[in-house]
Amino acid sequence: MNENNLFNRIKRFFNSPFSQTGKSIFNISYTVIQRLILIGTLGLVLLGVCGLGIGLGYFANIISHTDIPSETSLKTSLGQLNQASSLYYQNGELISEVQSDLTRKIVSSEDISDYVKKGIIATEDSYFYEHNGIVPKAVLRATLQEVSGASSQTGGSTLTQQLVKQQLLTNELTFTRKAKEILLAMRVEKYFSKDEILTAYLNVSPFGRNSDGQNIAGIETAAEGIFGKSAKDLTLAQAAFLVGLPQSPYVYTPYTNAGTKKEDFSYGIQKMKIVLDAMKRQGYISEQDYQEAYNYDISQDFIERTNKQRPAQTYLYQRIHKEAIEILMQQQVEKEGRSWETISSSVDLYNEYYFRAADTLASSGYKIYSTIDKDIYNAMQTAISNSAVKLGPTYETPYTNPETNETTTVNEPPQLGSVAIENKTGKILGFIGGTDFNTSQIDHAFATRRSPGSTIKPLLVYAPAIENNLIYPATMLADTQISRLQQDGTYWTPLNASGSVSNQFISARQALKQSLNNPTIHLYGSMLARGIQTNTYMNAMGITAIPANEYANEAASVGGFSTGPTVLEQTSAFTTFANNGEYVPAYMIERIEDREGNVVYEHQSTKNRVFTEDTAYLMRSMLTDSINGGTTQYFKQYLNFSFPEAYGKTGTSDFYLDMWAIISTPQITIGQWAGWDNNHGVKHVFPIDNAYGNVSVRTQQVWADIANAMRAAKPEYFDTSQRFSPAPPSITQQAVLASTGTLEGSIAAPDGSQHPVSGEKVVDLFSKSRPPFPISYYFSPGASDKDLTDFWNKLINGDKEKEEKEKEEKEKKEKEEREKAEKEKHQDEESTDSSTSLENWRDFLSRYTFRSTSN
Repeated sequence: MNENNLFNRIKRFFNSPFSQTGKSIFNISYTVIQRLILIGTLGLVLLGVCGLGIGLGYFANIISHTDIPSETSLKTSLGQLNQASSLYYQNGELISEVQSDLTRKIVSSEDISDYVKKGIIATEDSYFYEHNGIVPKAVLRATLQEVSGASSQTGGSTLTQQLVKQQLLTNELTFTRKAKEILLAMRVEKYFSKDEILTAYLNVSPFGRNSDGQNIAGIETAAEGIFGKSAKDLTLAQAAFLVGLPQSPYVYTPYTNAGTKKEDFSYGIQKMKIVLDAMKRQGYISEQDYQEAYNYDISQDFIERTNKQRPAQTYLYQRIHKEAIEILMQQQVEKEGRSWETISSSVDLYNEYYFRAADTLASSGYKIYSTIDKDIYNAMQTAISNSAVKLGPTYETPYTNPETNETTTVNEPPQLGSVAIENKTGKILGFIGGTDFNTSQIDHAFATRRSPGSTIKPLLVYAPAIENNLIYPATMLADTQISRLQQDGTYWTPLNASGSVSNQFISARQALKQSLNNPTIHLYGSMLARGIQTNTYMNAMGITAIPANEYANEAASVGGFSTGPTVLEQTSAFTTFANNGEYVPAYMIERIEDREGNVVYEHQSTKNRVFTEDTAYLMRSMLTDSINGGTTQYFKQYLNFSFPEAYGKTGTSDFYLDMWAIISTPQITIGQWAGWDNNHGVKHVFPIDNAYGNVSVRTQQVWADIANAMRAAKPEYFDTSQRFSPAPPSITQQAVLASTGTLEGSIAAPDGSQHPVSGEKVVDLFSKSRPPFPISYYFSPGASDKDLTDFWNKLINGDKEKEEKEKEEKEKKEKEEREKAEKEKHQDEESTDSSTSLENWRDFLSRYTFRSTSN
């Protein structure tokens, strides 16, 4: 009834005159508003279309400028998880994993608990199994929040997008990066299964710290480092706790960076409960499982600190690690088309590439196979551990800290660096970086540069001099005084190790055997005067750090440099003679494989001809004399085996700061340096003779101790049946004058007089292409005019004196013979007279006897 009345009242209103007018106004207003709304709507649509067009155009532009990776490329990139690389011995046995700020283990899908998979999907991407890499409405919502600057923003990234962000893109927050993220996420979904994507995400994600305080990534490392079990064995509560960690790993982790447990676990536990709530909502777990896990005290499952030792830093780890980094650096430099010389000469550029390569090595899961023989290396370490005490004392050095002015006493023990190289291949079989890594981490085999002393002589002086046909082993050199005015006004007056000179001429063979300084300096001066570029020979044998201008100084011939070679460089250079004049660079990294087993680097052997075979053979012959009665002879008395063939050289720097011994067999070369680091302002030296014995003897004894230990560990490297290459057909023996080392003949003196020269001869080795020199007044390279004048005066005057002496002796002998003949004649006459008297006497007696008888 009431409804009818209301209807009638409304009807009357619209039929009234007033209502007719209102109705007209209403209709007009309604039409206007309707049209305005229509126009506004169309405008908004047009704006939306324009915006969409612009957006699509912008997106298309980004796509057109983005390299779309192939399936193979994506697989490689997504597989490049931060996994520790490993270092290996020659035989494939593990040395150590590469130390990193991040610890990770990679596992397959079947090794991950379903609780973990369901938990991460429920919490991070509930539409994971439905979308194709992105959820449009989530992307739109996140974009609008970003544009509006909303303080509360919800995540818009799927697990696929998060995986792409971590593995394929940078962390920049731009629309360009977001567009690329969407594109690549869809690409990943096209090529990979959901299970592969989920497994990759769980292997990539950070999980805070483990019970040793190490940064961890990957579900397996997290399970082991927090609960002490594998990811496949996690309980629901444990899985929920770990699933919550990646969102804020260092807030939710139960451990400090020292590996101790935090006082407050509430943040991580609250996040665990949020995960459980999500899993329940998605129907992944039952109410009972939910309640049990929700109310479980997860903190009781956190394991205690394990105090697990990280891989120990050693000389071996340190060296292989650095060698591998430099190989990766060089590969990157080459890839970018840059020059290694340019990079290595700039500290900033070198460091930039070094740290990039170091990061790659630490996180790429590479396998680095070295040339190091485990048995040889360990034997060398044991030997130096036992024999270091023979080198000399541990000095106590006062040291004042420049920052605190505090004075303390620093112990400085003797140090030693040694390298064992296989001659033919250049493989570094083993080395000694120092006497004690805990005392000094300085690598004395590869990193330190010291004066080479007399070990430089065969490399820099004698071999190049033979190669340039300036000398041969029988060439006579002046062992005479030297005095050179220096720029500071002082005189350089070098002497032999004995502190004197003989003022005689001595053969090059004997000069090297006795390691005489002055004959070597004279010879080197002659080489410089002839323009022989001695540094090119050193560079060709891998010694490049010595400034080129320093080779112009005569002192270089006895090791006088501002810097010097490393033990590796000097030892490697010595193998050139064993390799018949070819330099084979030493190396330590055989190959590098990626985690899939693909070879990313493999050493390629090279050879560089430095000397002819003839020169190398002659040098081996001369250096063999050095170990047979020369300065390098002492090691043999301490060996418990004998080398059928070997050559070598020792070296000593000024004041016995450095002691070297380098000895080669047909198979290997072992080089050794010993001395003190002297890093605290005091230069400690070897006492020449004290309780430790003669310095030359004891350092060679240590060399022998090392060789004995190596042979005991691997006798095959000391095969006594092995020999150096036989003499080339071009090597011959020939006799020359012992006085001049030349052929006989006549010399023209400076005054024009001619003097025949002959005398005693010696037989030595020569190259047929470089036969003995004819006699010459200037027979000795580098000898001064005074040296030659004195020599020839003595020789020529000596010949005259000899003739006169011979004449006197002849006359004396003739006189003696005449006197003897006269004496013998006189004796004969006396003998005749004596015989006559005897006969008369006999006759007398005969008569006397007859008469007596008669009576």
